[in-house]
Amino acid sequence: MTPFAARCVLVGTAVMLVLAGVFAPLEGASRAVVFAAAGCCAVLDVLLHRSGAGGPREPESLAGDYSAAAVEPRCPSGPGRLLLGHGADGVPWETDAAGHVVVVGTGALAAAVFQAIAEQLRATADPWDDLRAAGRLGTVAGDAAALPTGAALPDGTALPDGTAVLARLDRSGRPSGTVVLVPGLGTMPRSWDTAVEVTRYGCTVRRPPDRRGVTLTPVLPVLPVLPELQELVG
Repeated sequence: MTPFAARCVLVGTAVMLVLAGVFAPLEGASRAVVFAAAGCCAVLDVLLHRSGAGGPREPESLAGDYSAAAVEPRCPSGPGRLLLGHGADGVPWETDAAGHVVVVGTGALAAAVFQAIAEQLRATADPWDDLRAAGRLGTVAGDAAALPTGAALPDGTALPDGTAVLARLDRSGRPSGTVVLVPGLGTMPRSWDTAVEVTRYGCTVRRPPDRRGVTLTPVLPVLPVLPELQELVG
């Protein structure tokens, strides 16, 4: 039975009981019982109405926000740009690929953010550019994650655990874009253009003039599709 049908039954029963209590030749005690039953039906009708009004609904604004989030760009807006993530308002945060990006943090999330940005830098390299990678990405489990594709730095160049770098060198050997991962603010390089800080409370992005960072949903690596899933889709 639908809530509307149940309310119709309750209202009809209450009306009939009231009429019976008024016009039927009943004694005092019986008449009081009939009126009490009519009142109970009225109370049940009110409770049923309130429970239906407070039921789950899907706000129109929620559907609009979901559709807007589904079309957020996952790639830079143009060549020579690096996508760092999206702000709370959904606006993408980007920086110049020729600049110096620092990812500050430890653990799997910081390593993933570094890899995602470093892969974008690798994709912007020209055929004559030289990519150099060094360091080891520490994870929560203590394992060393793989660095983005690139030649290793010269022998004798060692970096502490949890520190990694991918540098793009031009024909003259000068850096034309770097992405660095450091475990803390005290180990940041002297020169940097954009910093993405990854903590257990979330991620923020800031530039040297900024005193405070802006909350950011960071970009993450795109995982390859498993062969089993490709067979199912294909």
